[in-house]
Amino acid sequence: LDTMPIFYPSWPRTGQQPRFGLKISELDFYRLAGVPLPDMVQRLHQSQKGSEATSDFVRDFLEEKIRLHKEEEAEKGHPPPIACVVAMALEYKARGIPVAIATSGIKSIVLDHLEAAGLRDLVPDERMVFATDVPKGKPDPAIYLEAARRLGVDPRFCRAYEDGESGLQSAFSAGMETVDVTFLPDYPAPEALRKAKEEQNGERKWIPS
Repeated sequence: LDTMPIFYPSWPRTGQQPRFGLKISELDFYRLAGVPLPDMVQRLHQSQKGSEATSDFVRDFLEEKIRLHKEEEAEKGHPPPIACVVAMALEYKARGIPVAIATSGIKSIVLDHLEAAGLRDLVPDERMVFATDVPKGKPDPAIYLEAARRLGVDPRFCRAYEDGESGLQSAFSAGMETVDVTFLPDYPAPEALRKAKEEQNGERKWIPS
């Protein structure tokens, strides 16, 4: 689903409130794509304030961010499916190849979006893995290792399709073949995402040379 463009606006709207005082540009947002939400807040806080955010700060920030996002989504609608990615998932399913979802998204929101897109039955619930299901989120490999476990497949024989740098690193570290879907011809990538990708490709250290 094309969630990133609709998720972004609530981040700066939340951060600019005096009680939070955090800035996040669109480029910052795409650099952090795939990182669990609490970890995003921590990274922003540490880089801008030089200290770790309290658990209360993170909780309050995310509660406000989610509230604002839901307001915006009520006006603008749910995120649309990304056709080229959905087509691959449906093809695998039709061929009897098991498919799982490994996401840093909030479970209730993810399920709501899948339902609205007509994709709620794409993957059974037991094959959906959320950041809250594992000890550490992306870029740690735990979420992809858990996805492989639920599929009953050795991670070495899994192929992961990802859009964010943290997710690519997570899947690669889990031992999976990894595909960056943002380079597919029909992928709807905003300019900020393209720029973030260019920077991260040049800085990438987690792939052995």
